[in-house]
Formats: sequence, structure tokens, C-alpha cells
Amino acid sequence: MEIANYKESTTTVAVLPFQILGETASMSPVIMGFTEDLIVNFSKFIGLSVISQYSTSGITSNSDASISQLGTDYIITGSFRPLDENRYRIAIKLIRTRDNKLVFAGNHDETLGAILNTQNTVTEQIVSILQRRINHDLLSYSYRKESVDLAAYENWLLGMNLLKRGTVESDLKARKHFEMALEIDPQFARAYTGISLSYFNEWSCQLWERWEISQKGAHEYALKAIELDENDYISLAVLGRTFLYLGDFDKSEHFLRKSLRMNPNDADNLILIAFCMVYLGYAKEAEELFLKAQVLNPLHPDIYFPHASFIYFELGDFEKSVEFAEKVKDSSVWTDFTAYVAAAYYHLSRFDKMQSYWDKYIALHKKNINKGKENTKEQALQWQIMVNPYKSNSNLEPFWDYMGREHQEQIKSNKPVFNNKASFIQNGELWELEYSNESVVMKDAKGLHDIVRLLERPEEQIHCTDLMGSVLEAEGTALADGRAVQDYKAKIQSLQEELLDAEEMGLTSKVVQLREEYETLIDHLSQVTGLSNKIRKSGSSLEKARSAVTWRIRSAIKKMEKAHPKLAKHLSNSIKTGTYCSYAPEAPHYWNL
Repeated sequence: MEIANYKESTTTVAVLPFQILGETASMSPVIMGFTEDLIVNFSKFIGLSVISQYSTSGITSNSDASISQLGTDYIITGSFRPLDENRYRIAIKLIRTRDNKLVFAGNHDETLGAILNTQNTVTEQIVSILQRRINHDLLSYSYRKESVDLAAYENWLLGMNLLKRGTVESDLKARKHFEMALEIDPQFARAYTGISLSYFNEWSCQLWERWEISQKGAHEYALKAIELDENDYISLAVLGRTFLYLGDFDKSEHFLRKSLRMNPNDADNLILIAFCMVYLGYAKEAEELFLKAQVLNPLHPDIYFPHASFIYFELGDFEKSVEFAEKVKDSSVWTDFTAYVAAAYYHLSRFDKMQSYWDKYIALHKKNINKGKENTKEQALQWQIMVNPYKSNSNLEPFWDYMGREHQEQIKSNKPVFNNKASFIQNGELWELEYSNESVVMKDAKGLHDIVRLLERPEEQIHCTDLMGSVLEAEGTALADGRAVQDYKAKIQSLQEELLDAEEMGLTSKVVQLREEYETLIDHLSQVTGLSNKIRKSGSSLEKARSAVTWRIRSAIKKMEKAHPKLAKHLSNSIKTGTYCSYAPEAPHYWNL
């Protein structure tokens, strides 16, 4: 998708910051946030693209030279002028950029409490004027303004402004404002979204000692926002990412795509969705979202560059990936970003640059993950393998294999080091696990069976279908009749819908029951046929096996963390999942199995 093609199909508008004429010291946050609200309102219409506030915040008038860089069709500008203690005159102008012609001008004399309604009126006026360029039949969101208490709304604006600073301290302050908004109006959906974003920021900043707390907070508060407003596109995107890291790829894609439908023109949200789409296997679609975000936010922050590098890495365009990577001023933007850059240089056979970026990654891993303690290359490598939630194969895998060879050779040359009290034994519905002189009992789970298979064959590469117990059938062998396949597919779709409803309503026990039924049906169907009602081919069965085994092993280790953290950490560092799975400990272990 070329930028030019995107621009031809849309009308692009830039909303300049509204000027405040007169005293500003005691100006209400509602007035200060008026411009941003208009941008959000306009962005909800398909066919109308709105330049990000990040690119327009420093422009003070329609004669500013920077406007030419925005590439807009129209500019919306205006001002606030106090009339008395509680009334303001709001002036609005719509200017066509190609000839600098004033297309529309209007004034609104309003009290502070009525300003929210004025935003409705302004939006309707501008859209009405541009209606020939907008397909109203394709509105992504039936525009309406939430009816909220003004004080609650002010607290929300103050909180959102604090979130933009991107620090842990500002996130905590923002959370207090959102909580105050909810005290005033418990039904204010966007306040829950704000709290979710405050946790999401912590999680994205990779405060690893708070990883689970932050992820859970982002997830749960986004669900609360959706309960009150099912079209809250920001919370939908947050849920998409949290479900991605939980390994629920179908639900992740569902929420991400719904967020995109609700608001296809928020540049920063497009970047978030693009990032997740790469993990789900839609790198080309992620590129299209990135290109669109560039158009909507031409003066975008540096954070767009590492995301672009990530997208082009998985597209296999390694030259473009490193081109964007070298533009990144702060390479610690996320812990393993430099490992991705090292992998890109590996594919380009530029091993000096590869080693330079890998050394940066080792240092960041030591600081962020290992809490300043010395770490090994294998620990850093295994951490990256475990933490990135790929649904399918990644261009990282050849790089991982390359970086792991030296470690494997070192293991082979070492004498065995045995842990005399390491056991992984099934006893009926329970598993008795012992490691490092600590014992624990766990309930049976599929992932534990996968793990014990790996422990039985250390250092070996075991194909995921061996762990699944599946057999790749030859083409032309009919394994199920058409009617049965249709019944399976209908039941799977029904279970997906029930799972989604139960998850959103917080029905934990029902979620567990439905997920077990869903997984059993998927396992069975993957063994007899492809979901397209054709004889299953190797690719489809491999993908289902790879995805299922990865999820099962990660889930089992996750449950193990609370009961036996030392064993969980050892397995996390030693087990690699993917098309081929393996158990490669830093030092050989003897297991009683």
C-alpha cells in the first residue's frame, strides 16, 4: 500500500490548536482539551482522515509554514474568547488548503457546561460540509458524545494529559484523576479506559517486577470499560494486546479488528494494532497500518521507528528494517529491540554490527530482566524466545539457532552436572515435581506431558507434531465426511462466541470449562481434516500443532511459577518452543521421570 494511494481515497483534515484570547491562568481543562476532542470525533468517520495532534500541537495559525508538511485538504482552526465569568465565544473556521479559501465560519456563545454539546455541533457542521467526500453509509461509529458530569470529564482530561508524559510517576498521578472521575460518575467508561492505559504504560515500559500486576490491571480495567461502552476503541486495542500475550490469538485478533473498525484513523492506536498484527502473522497488513499512521501523523514521535523496524524485519526486508532501526535515538525503547536489530544484521551477513547490537541487548537484559546480576548469552536468548508471543514462525528463528550453536557446543564439552533431587512424576491426576530440594504437587495439564517428553530427550529437537501425538495424513485420504466437518465448525464458532461472552462477564469457572471443550474439539478436528473442508495439508496441521504445544507449555510453566518459582524459571530458561521444541539446560540434569 503506497501513501499516495491512501491519500487519494480520503479527505484529510488538520485541527489546529484553538487559540485562547484573554486570561489563560484559570482556564478550565475542558477548554484546553477541546482541540483533542475534536480530533477524536472527526477520526471516527471512515473516509475522513485527521492529522494527529502530535503533528499540529506546535502550529499557531493557518499561515504557519509547517502546514505544508502535513499534506492536508482542509484546516480547522478557531479560538475561545471569554464573554463573562462563565460564558465563552467559540469561533470556528474551515479553510481549504489548495487555495487558502475560507469554506465555513461560525460562532457559538456557550457556557462552560455546554461546551461538550458544542463539540457535537461543530463536528456535525464540518462533516455536513464535507459530506460529498465522506461515505456516511460506512460510518465506523455512530457518533455520539457521552453524557458525563463536567467535573468527571475534567479529571479525565487531566489524567490523559499526564499519561502523555510516559513516566511511571505521571502514570500514577493520572490514575488518581481517573479514580476521582469514577467517584463522581461510576458509569464513565473512559475513566476505566484511562486506568487501563496507566497500567498498560507500565506493562509496555517493561517494569518486569510488576509485569503480571500491570498486565492484569490493563486487562481488567479495559474489560470494565467495554462493559459500559462496547465501542471504546482504545480499550478494545488494549484487550487485543493483553490477550495476545496470554496466548489467546483468536480473541486477540477479534478485539484488535473491532478496535480498528471503531476508529480507523487514530495514528497512535494504528501503531499499537500494527505491532500486535505482526505477532499474529499479518506483517503485510501491519505495514499498511504503519503507512497510514505516517500519513495521519507526519511529525510523529521516534517510537514509530522501532515499530517500523520490527514490521519490516518480519516482512523479510532487512535493509529497510535496519534503516529504521538506525533512526532510533533510544535503543532501550523495549528490552529486546536491539536483539531484533542484531537479527536483521545477521540476515544481512554483517556480523560486526550484529555483535554490536547483541552486546547492547545483553546489557539491557542484565539491567531490566536480571536486576543487574550477570547473565549468560543462553539466558538472554531463551528469555527472548519465551517472551515474544508469535502465533507462527518468525524470522528470528535462524538467528536464534545461530546464537545457540556456540552454547550447544559448550554443553557437549562439559562433564555432566546432576541434580540428584530432580523429578517429574505423574501420579494419577496429580504430578509430583521436585527440584532444588523443593517439592510441589500440581494438577494434571497437557503442558506437563509435553514438558516431560522434552526432559526425557535433552538437547534433542523434537517436532511439535510428535508432542501433539498427531500424524500428517497423505493427500487424498478422507478422514471425515462433509456433514461432520460442518457440525464441528459450527460448534467451534458457537464455543468461541460463548467464550468471549463469558470472559467479558468475568465468569471464570465457565471460561475454564468452555476453553477445555474448545481445545478438545480443535485437537480432534486438526487430526481428521482441515478447517476448509479439504484434506488437511502439512502446513495447516503444523501450524495448529505448533501453536497448541507452545500455548500448553507456556501455560503449564506459568501455573508453576507460584507453586515452584525455581523450577518454573529453570524450565523457562531451558525450553524452546516452536516448530521444533527442545530442552537445553545450561548444565545437564538428571531427571527421575
